[in-house]
Amino acid sequence: AAFQLDLPKFEGRNAQVVGISTDFPMTNAAWSEKMGLTFPLVSDFGRKTLEAYGILDTDPQSRLFRYAKRAYVIIDKSGVVRYRKILENARELVSNDELLAELDKLK
Repeated sequence: AAFQLDLPKFEGRNAQVVGISTDFPMTNAAWSEKMGLTFPLVSDFGRKTLEAYGILDTDPQSRLFRYAKRAYVIIDKSGVVRYRKILENARELVSNDELLAELDKLK
């Protein structure tokens, strides 16, 4: 929901916000509707994208094994990862201001 509030700022920097989760597509659709999200929230139920970006918890001893960690990734138009921050605590957030500043560096 924090992205939704600042969506015009992201769009003004020619950025597309996309949320990815391991939830079922129907669960994501219900969440998007409930929160009034206008950016895509997609399902990576097979966990291939999250694994490719190193965001999947692969520690079999972890209680979150095979679940996504909270992460922020900025990918440029060429497909190059320019920023990646993975948080161990899912309750932590990176501020939109920090992400917008990272986008400004790409100009």
